[in-house]
Amino acid sequence: MDYIIEFEIAALGLELMLLVIYCIRNNFPCSTNKFYFAMLCCGIVATGFDIISVFTLAHLNTLPIWINYFCNMCYLLAYNGAALLFFLYVLHVSDDDKTIHIGKKIFNIAFVIVVTLILTTPFTKQIIHFDNGSYNHGPLFVVLYIVSVTMLLGVFFLFFKYKYKLDKMQAFSIMGLDLATTIVVVVQQLFSELLIQNFIVSLFFVLIYFSLQNPDDYIDKTANCFNSSAFYETAAIYLKKKMPFCIIAFTLDDFQAVNRLLGIKTGELVINNIAAYLQSLFGKSRIYHLSGSRYAILIDTKTTLSADEVIDVIDIYFSDPYQIDNVEIPLTPYFCVLDYPSFDFATEDISDILEYSFHEMQHNRDITVIAANEESLKQKRREFQIIDSIKNAIRQQSFKIYYQPIYNTKTGKFTSAEALIRLIDDELGFISPDEFIPMAEQNGMITDIGEIVFRTVCQFLKTYDVITLGIEYIEINLSAVQCMQENLSSQLMDIMREYDVSASMINFEITETAKTVNESTLRKNLYSLIEKGASFSMDDYGTGFATANYLITLPISIVKIDKSILWSSMKNGDALMILRHTIGMLKALNKEIVVEGVETEEMKERLIDMGVDYLQGFLYSKAVPDTEFVKFLEANNI
Repeated sequence: MDYIIEFEIAALGLELMLLVIYCIRNNFPCSTNKFYFAMLCCGIVATGFDIISVFTLAHLNTLPIWINYFCNMCYLLAYNGAALLFFLYVLHVSDDDKTIHIGKKIFNIAFVIVVTLILTTPFTKQIIHFDNGSYNHGPLFVVLYIVSVTMLLGVFFLFFKYKYKLDKMQAFSIMGLDLATTIVVVVQQLFSELLIQNFIVSLFFVLIYFSLQNPDDYIDKTANCFNSSAFYETAAIYLKKKMPFCIIAFTLDDFQAVNRLLGIKTGELVINNIAAYLQSLFGKSRIYHLSGSRYAILIDTKTTLSADEVIDVIDIYFSDPYQIDNVEIPLTPYFCVLDYPSFDFATEDISDILEYSFHEMQHNRDITVIAANEESLKQKRREFQIIDSIKNAIRQQSFKIYYQPIYNTKTGKFTSAEALIRLIDDELGFISPDEFIPMAEQNGMITDIGEIVFRTVCQFLKTYDVITLGIEYIEINLSAVQCMQENLSSQLMDIMREYDVSASMINFEITETAKTVNESTLRKNLYSLIEKGASFSMDDYGTGFATANYLITLPISIVKIDKSILWSSMKNGDALMILRHTIGMLKALNKEIVVEGVETEEMKERLIDMGVDYLQGFLYSKAVPDTEFVKFLEANNI
């Protein structure tokens, strides 16, 4: 028979070209990639031996019979192997453990049947045989078709069950290859001289590679290495198989200086250079660019490298300032190490652990390496719980506002109070403002909280006639984020008008963090509110936030000295000297002074002797709910 082999030659060329593309690219080493590679290799072997067998069959009478058996058996093993691997490939695309377990049993049975029948055919002649100078199918050749059809039906089943996981191109590739294979088998039977089936299959190999495989989905274009998707999927594979491995993730401190001084393009070049260096040290398959200047290295038990060795090498690389275009920029790596199984974590925990660890190191620059453990995961989970609690409190308006009385040393009465927010969660209980306020600021919820606090205080002032009880004003904290709002002054005045509250009843507390915002906006808001009758205090004086310049440039009438200064002065002579001179300096600037944290009579007497105007602390009262605060005033001011 004269076979038409041009399509087979084209198929072989296409498959070899695809193999070259696959090998030179960074291919994510997941199970589907491995099956695809094996499937492509089977396709190449099948096409190659199909072409060779055309020539060996043409010389059937002159060549040793074993050559024809060998070529045709290789073809059948490779061709049917590709069909079996396609089933296995789609099976793993489903990413369903139960389905994969059942499917592998079906695959194993089919594999044993096919391989056994083909390898024994020279002796049994049940699949193929050569008689009277011709190539013939044996009585069990139909079994190969039955196995192939079973595999194709299995693919149909998997497709319809898990098609929701595929996009249109991926679905077309799977179903196209499935249908095309079925149709081509029929065509091949009708026109046995036309060898076309491998060509059609090779076309769908291309479609599958660029749709289902989607190699670019796992590559970070900037760093030219694996991206965060590849990282998390790799970690998931290790965790699923319970294989020991270690993640060494690091971020570069002050990397924004590169972008700021030399531009984004140069920053991207640095990101790429660092990734290339890491790949040269540890191999391409271990390096992942997560985001920004954040990388991850994944090492397993197959390597002799330890986490400490990896960290040492990277530290040495960054020990000297990074030089770019004759500009030297110091870059310091901060590491987080996750060692499995000594620390048992889930895939979805990794991002939280990294965020928590890098956040901790950002606030404590002395720590450059954190070995993640259950405690860090517990802290991050608590953070998520607190964020949910904040959201619920905003939605349900369930924050509590407590009032702490402030003692006036001149009148001997309580003439003001600080409004303090409280968050009490049904599950977590009391959550300190020191813990939830920074989270609210980082997650963009602080303006909502600020409005809730202000409205609640205004409602309190409208409900209770605290003026007759001696209260001159209530102190309310303003966050730096609130101070960024151009229309802050008008918003607050609108609320005060809504509740018929005079601006003179409000004193706003700000810290120096407010000056990190646009200073012209801050000054505009301050002067506008002062013009309406409000006043301003500087909070946290002495904690490292407040400066003399702050007092000079902003219209501050009251300064609140932090409790840490007072407590230190009770134990240390130098601290007492600092407190005494601080009070003297503030009095010289005509500022009224509040000292927080007053807990003993000794503290009270010492501060009064120094000329402090107001005292706040547990000596008088802790922060209490509005009704208790009113009762306190009735008992102490009347």
